[in-house]
Amino acid sequence: MLKKILLVLLVFAIIGAAVYYSFNIIMNSVIHSKKEIVLPDVTGKSLIEAVEELSPLGLGVRKEGEEFNNNVPPGMVLRQAPPPGMNVREGKIIKVTISQGGEMIYVPDLKGQTIRAADITLKSSSLMIGEISRKYSIVKEKGIVLSQDPPAGSSVDKDAVINFIISDGQPPEGTMLMPAFEGAKGADARAWAVKSGITVEMKSETSSSVMPGNVIRQYPESDSDLSKFDSVIFYIAAEAKAEKPASEIVFNYTLPGLGGSKRIRLVLVDDNGEKDILNAVRKPKEKISIPLQTNGDAVVKVYINKIFIEDVVLN
Repeated sequence: MLKKILLVLLVFAIIGAAVYYSFNIIMNSVIHSKKEIVLPDVTGKSLIEAVEELSPLGLGVRKEGEEFNNNVPPGMVLRQAPPPGMNVREGKIIKVTISQGGEMIYVPDLKGQTIRAADITLKSSSLMIGEISRKYSIVKEKGIVLSQDPPAGSSVDKDAVINFIISDGQPPEGTMLMPAFEGAKGADARAWAVKSGITVEMKSETSSSVMPGNVIRQYPESDSDLSKFDSVIFYIAAEAKAEKPASEIVFNYTLPGLGGSKRIRLVLVDDNGEKDILNAVRKPKEKISIPLQTNGDAVVKVYINKIFIEDVVLN
């Protein structure tokens, strides 16, 4: 019995070895039957261009991922694996990493901060301080950021530099700078100009965010050296126009007595625009009464059988 079992195991071992040997022969023959290719360089090309170049060679392409890179435009192949110049066989899948371009950073609003606080904010945003200029100011104390370039909200590359103009404090005696009047009362702005002996012009503008009578904007801007300007201009928020209250009236109209029934169309025209108030067939001499709400000056246009007849002015 033991001899029979050993014999069976020996047979299975021989068959397994034969299958394994045959499989290796077949695989080696398949692999070595494929053409060997020198892998071209597709870095710096778009994914479509890489596919168009590698596909005719019997090579596949697979996008492996994306990375930020300041030197390679977005959408282009940043690197490939295997690298260019290697010998590969037909059917090989070439893995590519695509560039997302330079990492873009939104510039924070740093106006009103100290230069030290601005520096800390920039570093946390992967940005750097660039050139610092100084300017006299009556609006901000010394060392406070007055303006920045690029401005807040701009999109810049990572590690970009931001230039600043900071306050150098009060100007020397004899130098007059423009105050900041935005949001202040127009009467106060005019009084300052008159007291300072400066020619002033007041212009009216509509505004939904500034109270009527207050300054919306000014020319020149605050901290400008007034010796360089002949006059100043204040743009003042205009008083909101009061809406005319809606009037309630009854429109009465009697149709002409000649002929048969006619189609009558009545169109109300007022400050709200045009609106049909009647479009129907009516008998001769029929009296029409329609209650209306009108806004501002109003008339009713009368059309009979699609022909304009008259304008009836509403009092």
